[in-house]
Amino acid sequence: MFSVVVILPVHNESWLIGSVLGQVTEYAHAHPQWRFIFVDDGSTDDTPRKISDHIESGSLRNMELQALNPNRGKARALKQAILDSTEEFVLFTDGDLAYRLEHLDQLAAGLEHADIVIGSRQLAEERQTNITFLRRMTGSIFNLVVRLLTGLPHKDTQAGLKGFQRNAARAIFRAQVVTDFAFDAELLFLARKLGLVVHEIPARVSSRHSYKKSKVSLLKDPLRMFASLLRMRVLHRKLKRRPHRGIPGYSGNRPSHADDSGTAATSETIHPKPNE
Repeated sequence: MFSVVVILPVHNESWLIGSVLGQVTEYAHAHPQWRFIFVDDGSTDDTPRKISDHIESGSLRNMELQALNPNRGKARALKQAILDSTEEFVLFTDGDLAYRLEHLDQLAAGLEHADIVIGSRQLAEERQTNITFLRRMTGSIFNLVVRLLTGLPHKDTQAGLKGFQRNAARAIFRAQVVTDFAFDAELLFLARKLGLVVHEIPARVSSRHSYKKSKVSLLKDPLRMFASLLRMRVLHRKLKRRPHRGIPGYSGNRPSHADDSGTAATSETIHPKPNE
């Protein structure tokens, strides 16, 4: 029985997946009680083939591939994998390893005392030189809009490095509706509405990480962000704290294995082959 699941969403990452697999394999070997799931969101290159070949040729029992088809976006891919999981702690990090894997240990440790733990690039002491001006500017604009519209105190809602207690993840992802790049903000908005405890840890982008060419528009995307956040507020306006919770916090969040039904993309899970 695994105690922690780590979900790594990937899409068309063939150019770097070899390096990612090497790093994750080494980390998974050192964490035998953790389960690592690559969720391929309908890649059109050979990313899923490379992952499945690596898993099938290895001896680790705690690495899997879930191949989704068709592509439905990162938010939906994460939602399906998270609601299908049964581990006590649920972590996710960007599949291109934007953040060092050691951050996952900090997320898991933090979940002993909180419902949710998130990475924050704003808390990192060193300035990150491998982030382009466009990304930095867009991120600053979005975080400002998020704080104005939601009242969230977090200066970085968008880092792809988050961890959840099992029941916190279940409650949040069942209610999730946003599927664009505002979905991270929605997760924290829902957490606040539900009275969950959120802690932050410093998260520094790995010096080895290379971003894909940005398709962000400084004119169009802030408007889309604004529209998504307004829609989110309207759709969740009646959501209230769960009355069956005792005091807010991790002590009220223990694993539940209740069935999670709902519409999902078709999926395939690749496990290592049994030893001959």
